[in-house]
Amino acid sequence: MAGIQEKLGDLSWLGEAYADQGWVQVEGEASAEVMVDKAVTVWDLAKQKLRDCDWTMLSDAGLTVQQKEQWVAYRLALRNIRSSAGYPDNVSWPAVPTT
Repeated sequence: MAGIQEKLGDLSWLGEAYADQGWVQVEGEASAEVMVDKAVTVWDLAKQKLRDCDWTMLSDAGLTVQQKEQWVAYRLALRNIRSSAGYPDNVSWPAVPTT
């Protein structure tokens, strides 16, 4: 609460219910938390997509060399999703290879 009061000044005019309960939000502070949550959610989804196609890396998966290369590229794109443009707000997911 002290950080908010430093930014907004004296909050006594709002009354105790607002000033003491933290009901005043300063723009930017909450959005940083939302961005972290969204980044975690997007990365968790990428990790799930990786787990879903782990089978493609097995030697007995029955994929051709070309199919295996497509899956390797797909998995690399998923691992690099955090460094892609627009992450985490506007993620462009790689296309899932056809098998």
